[in-house]
Amino acid sequence: MRTARVAMLREIRPPQERPFRIEEVEIPPLTEGAILARMVMAGVCGTDVHILRGQVPIQVPAILGHENVARVEEIGGEKPLRDITGKPIQVGDLITWLPKSCMQCYNCTILKDPSKCERRLGYGGWIPAWEHPYLVGGFAEYVWLLPGSDIVVVNDVAPEAVVLGDALRVMVHALDRIGGLDYGDAVVVQGSGAVGVMGALLAKDAGASQVIVVGGPAPRLDLVRELGADAVIDIFQAKAPERIARVLEMTGGRGADVVLEATGVPSAVAEGLEMVRINGRYVIAGHYGDAGTVPLNPHLINRKQVTITGAWSADNSHFLRGLALLRKLSPEALSKLVRPRFTLDEVNEALIATERQESVKAVITP
Repeated sequence: MRTARVAMLREIRPPQERPFRIEEVEIPPLTEGAILARMVMAGVCGTDVHILRGQVPIQVPAILGHENVARVEEIGGEKPLRDITGKPIQVGDLITWLPKSCMQCYNCTILKDPSKCERRLGYGGWIPAWEHPYLVGGFAEYVWLLPGSDIVVVNDVAPEAVVLGDALRVMVHALDRIGGLDYGDAVVVQGSGAVGVMGALLAKDAGASQVIVVGGPAPRLDLVRELGADAVIDIFQAKAPERIARVLEMTGGRGADVVLEATGVPSAVAEGLEMVRINGRYVIAGHYGDAGTVPLNPHLINRKQVTITGAWSADNSHFLRGLALLRKLSPEALSKLVRPRFTLDEVNEALIATERQESVKAVITP
């Protein structure tokens, strides 16, 4: 019997309580169309921290890890497989996989929004780990991919870039929700984690005249400035009124054309609405977990005629379009964005480091 080592989550407890335990799990035989892949790298996401904090509901036991890169070791059956772009999938290929939408429910067919699929299947916490095929998350040595999974062959993309793709696709979706950027727009990005950094890179790539990142801690802001942000504001050095005043000063007193929220902090929304100009656009992309409520002044929204929307996760097209930016990231940039690296045995330390915001993207390399 073949087995794989996994980081099993059997209780929802915060990272400091070290809730993951390394266990051996049987590797089931492959069925027609299934794939067994050996993990190369799994990103540790802020959503994983939200799960451990009870803010994103899942059922346990679970194997987390939804930002994944793996190498195909076996393919079940004789029928040729292709990824979602039509490329053949072969043993030895480097692959990633995306949440699977049913394309049959009301949201998929009538609203034409697969990101809000009513029956969406997501590896890394949302497929049960207590039943076949068991190996359903990236915090493990192997992953067992169900037939029909939405796979992308990424042989031409560095693994470090691929694990940033989950954050990037959210921001591609966010820009879609506001109709994209106009060349020369002034953009404020609230948040300097992976989603915020990807938002800043997308804005620069789309021709923003100014990209101002409001976040922290300082090492993250130093990095995002190095990667092209025009200005940064440290939330640990300046209080909200000062942050708002500085944004207004840098935008000629008018405010930003577009504000992208990527913090997951409710108070950031009220603050961001003060930073956007008349007829400006504001998109909330960081509140995947429920962090609570915050008072808002409707008069401000009405007076400024602000367009406000949200971006919930993303669909496959957002990831595929984001690959264009991922391919542009230099090895130097990736080495600074994707670190530190932890072994599977150090999974609890990886989650603690992520909660402490010690890096942009910690990864596990089994």
